[in-house]
Amino acid sequence: MAELRAKSVAVLIPIEKVTSCLLELGFALEKDALIVSNGKFWRKMLFIKGSECVSVSEEVGDAYPRDPIISMYASDYTIGRIGEVLRLGSI
Repeated sequence: MAELRAKSVAVLIPIEKVTSCLLELGFALEKDALIVSNGKFWRKMLFIKGSECVSVSEEVGDAYPRDPIISMYASDYTIGRIGEVLRLGSI
């Protein structure tokens, strides 16, 4: 079993592209929730693949475009692969 580590990044691509990337990499959507904090609304999704997990958060609102925040607890290989896919925009 590979050692897992944590990493968090903000990306400049639409949340739909982030979620489709995770699904293509074999992650399954475990939970999807709307969270209210400090007067802001956030959509938070949790993806699971074995012992690895990825959380995708996006502030909800129309004032300006929001960049998704991705928090990963995964192997170096998976973190690298997700980062590569998000940089290139496709698998």
